[in-house]
Amino acid sequence: MKKILLIILFLGVNSICFSQDSKLTNDEKQQILAESPFNNIYPESILKSSATYFKAQMGLYKEGAIAEKEAHLVALGTSAAIKCQYCIPYHIAELKRLGASEDEIKTAVLIAADIMKMSTLFYGNEFDLEAFKKLLKGE
Repeated sequence: MKKILLIILFLGVNSICFSQDSKLTNDEKQQILAESPFNNIYPESILKSSATYFKAQMGLYKEGAIAEKEAHLVALGTSAAIKCQYCIPYHIAELKRLGASEDEIKTAVLIAADIMKMSTLFYGNEFDLEAFKKLLKGE
């Protein structure tokens, strides 16, 4: 049942993100662009649905299952790992707004670095994945 729900959710998100919107009037376009400077990164053909999707995604931080500060710590670690020059300053600013300490910020980045290092070591040395999973199960 979970797989079916995930498939339905995946298809729904993809249909929202990648379907073409109805033609926008110039006033509608200007209103959407005025709502957020980030709406300018999308082509006009999906501008309306992209703006809606962006608002929903931002809700994950404030209303998601993970507390807002911790969600931004996860996002900062991910941003550091993928080297997103846009995401890092955004999440650091949000973390400072939420009262995160410098140590919390540095720890999130260090965890990301550690994951990248270990992944590189296991992957590069072709460590057997099934053997790894057995080790985790205590076998």
